[in-house]
Amino acid sequence: MTEKVLKVTDLAPSGAGIAFNDNTRIFVPGTLPGDVVRAHVTPPARGARSGIAQPIDWLEKSAWRDPNPCTAYRATPACGGCPLAALSPQGQAYVKTRLLTVALDEAKVVTPTPLPLIEADIKDGCFNTGFRNKAVLYGSKEEDYGWQFALYAQGTHTPVPASVDCPQTPRWMSDVAKATAQALNETALTPWDETRLQGDVRTLLMREGESDHSHERLVCLVVCDWTPDVMAFASHLAQALDAHHVTSLYLSRHPAAGNAVLGNDYRLIAGREAITTQIGGLTFDVRPETFLQVNPGQTKKLYAQALQWADPKADDVFLDLYCGIGTMTLMGAQHARHAIGIEWVEASIDRARHNATQNGIKNAEFYAGAVENVLPKLIAQGLNPTTAILDPAFKGLDETVPAMLTGLALKRFVYVSCNPKSFARDATRFIQFGWRIESIVPVDLFPGALHVETVAKFVRD
Repeated sequence: MTEKVLKVTDLAPSGAGIAFNDNTRIFVPGTLPGDVVRAHVTPPARGARSGIAQPIDWLEKSAWRDPNPCTAYRATPACGGCPLAALSPQGQAYVKTRLLTVALDEAKVVTPTPLPLIEADIKDGCFNTGFRNKAVLYGSKEEDYGWQFALYAQGTHTPVPASVDCPQTPRWMSDVAKATAQALNETALTPWDETRLQGDVRTLLMREGESDHSHERLVCLVVCDWTPDVMAFASHLAQALDAHHVTSLYLSRHPAAGNAVLGNDYRLIAGREAITTQIGGLTFDVRPETFLQVNPGQTKKLYAQALQWADPKADDVFLDLYCGIGTMTLMGAQHARHAIGIEWVEASIDRARHNATQNGIKNAEFYAGAVENVLPKLIAQGLNPTTAILDPAFKGLDETVPAMLTGLALKRFVYVSCNPKSFARDATRFIQFGWRIESIVPVDLFPGALHVETVAKFVRD
């Protein structure tokens, strides 16, 4: 270990700063681009390409550093929910745009200059307060403090108690988490032990539905099994949360190992089966397992941009791949002659069909299954869309999908991606088939997180 002066120039996916010492990459946790620090440097281990450094003193501080990040970020250990919490909006815009441009450069994808990042709105001088419509907190129990629900520290399963008051979530979620912990303190129920694979309670999921006149609340406690003690507690919890105006209270059974938040079995304990939220003038049902973007304000901007570039018109057949609960499918169906949505999660397709019915939309069809399996069957039956939106999961498209789409009458399509690297890989395949990117823009859905969405319009001459 040696002492060096390092200038931080970039951020790693973990949120650690990146500096270089004699052409060797050094990870410097707790630093930001623009910081100059004196640090203890540990060189790369045998076979590794990167070293790590522990800052001793800041010689210069980044102009992008926010002097007052949230309490959980300043805790020891720091909350892992927002690795960019100490970056100003300007700094986050730079870092997130760079995530996209670096991925494109590495894949040698030629594009127009990306449009400026579509940033989150700034309210009361802050752009990361109260925007989330979903929170997942992990249960633990300490001898001195009893039950608590919290986020974990970066790269660990160590709870950060201050994170229960996360400023990104509505206040009611913090209140419900504390009330649930207090109710559990009156029981003999135990938290899930991932090493011994035993316990009673795992996580607490909370969701909010937004409409013109109200904000509905869904709470789902994830338990390990339907034991008599758990079911007795569920009734007690319903009473404890009555003062918090919870619209729907669920239990989810999840007895298996692994990091999945929810199980496959659900029981409605109190209230309605689903809460509702409005997007683009349409109403959508939301259950515990429903996929929905967590930032309603930015989601509206993301969907508006995607639909503007897809531009479904009265004579178009509109295809929505990886459609979830049918949000963009139904928004596009309002303009197209016909709309088709494909999604591999059958429960989401059930919700999509329900959402079409409750919104009075009759020109939309939905199919459950993997896109690479369902799409060829529909093409064989005569499907030939003229415009499309693709919104795959983090891993991107199956390698067969670009060729399938190229063989159709598509005039244009829009790719919405949550992973710049898989987007760049898939863009390379489309370009090889004769497509080009006409327009591209990054979108910030998660202030504080090292994440960026990409919206790109593909056309062919």
